[in-house]
Amino acid sequence: MLKKQCEKCGFEYEYEGFANLMVFCPCCNEFDYLSCEYGFGPVVPCRIYHGKNVVGMVSYNDASERVYRIDSETYNIHEVLQRKYLEALYEAKDIISEFVKNDKFEVDSKLG
Repeated sequence: MLKKQCEKCGFEYEYEGFANLMVFCPCCNEFDYLSCEYGFGPVVPCRIYHGKNVVGMVSYNDASERVYRIDSETYNIHEVLQRKYLEALYEAKDIISEFVKNDKFEVDSKLG
């Protein structure tokens, strides 16, 4: 597990490492971090975390056409994205952000 302090509210939380990932703070529910291999390799699969909970995944819908999709069992999202490469990740962030902002996951106290 990796530790991160939210850039918006200062809450310290943990999340699991993955080659491509985006993280939403489990305290203020704001988008907090994106890490991907853009420029070095594929940007998908990209896990979407709300703190340590995986709440979605961006992957190829059609790898031969480089068409991307977002899927979230947590929020019942299954959509093909319009944008490509890094812009597809930002499109997915915007889609899932509305759901995360209304999320009611229980937040642990600050990490020591």
